[in-house]
Amino acid sequence: MANWKDQPLVGLDTETTGLSPVEDRIFEIGLVTYSGGEKVEEWSRLLNPDRPLSAESVQKTGVRDEDLHGCPSFRDVVGEVLDRIRDRVLVGYNLLSFDWPMLQAELKRIDLEMPRCSLVDALVLARGLVPQGRHSLGDMVARYGLTMETAHRATADADAVVRLLLAMAPDLPPELDALVELQAQWAEEQRARRATWRQKPGQRAALLQPEASPSAALTDAAGRVRLGPGYLYGRETDPLRAFLTAFMARGRGE
Repeated sequence: MANWKDQPLVGLDTETTGLSPVEDRIFEIGLVTYSGGEKVEEWSRLLNPDRPLSAESVQKTGVRDEDLHGCPSFRDVVGEVLDRIRDRVLVGYNLLSFDWPMLQAELKRIDLEMPRCSLVDALVLARGLVPQGRHSLGDMVARYGLTMETAHRATADADAVVRLLLAMAPDLPPELDALVELQAQWAEEQRARRATWRQKPGQRAALLQPEASPSAALTDAAGRVRLGPGYLYGRETDPLRAFLTAFMARGRGE
């Protein structure tokens, strides 16, 4: 199997006019390529989103509407973007839930499809490795003894996320397929945990009773759900199905 550290890693970060892939647009995109653990290329563009920035975006990045006048559109730079991510390992922070959907939406508007590439979301992996505490990119970079340039600008964040992934590497599977599989399992675990905490207080308290939880056997000493092909859960050999079955049973009060 391919070792992901031996492949070109492309850090991606986008800054957007807001949070909706439908209504909002990318106004800054950064791509930073690492090979053999060393940075080999840094590329970024400010873009004209053809709509005003939200107050939150201005506060977060320091970029203002007037800074984007005369900048190229996404359509103008799409070829450069696709050339840099095609057949690469694309790394981001909240990549699966935010940057990737935003990029997909931009491509769909100009009748293009996403190229083939592998997606690695360092936020999912950070939450899996470090269950407690804050998980902002800045917090995790500091936790691993790294530094980063100005946060909330695309190139700085794209660079930091690749270095963070490399710092977490000793605790992650070396094979790309295994890393992506673990990411999918942890992402589902984290999604289910967020859904649990959205329950009403009484329901949430019941879910937290270990002696009453049918999914207790699915957790390790740190309280994480143990998913993966190395485990069997009773008569259920599919770990993801076992976890979802147990979770839904608890939601029905069984």
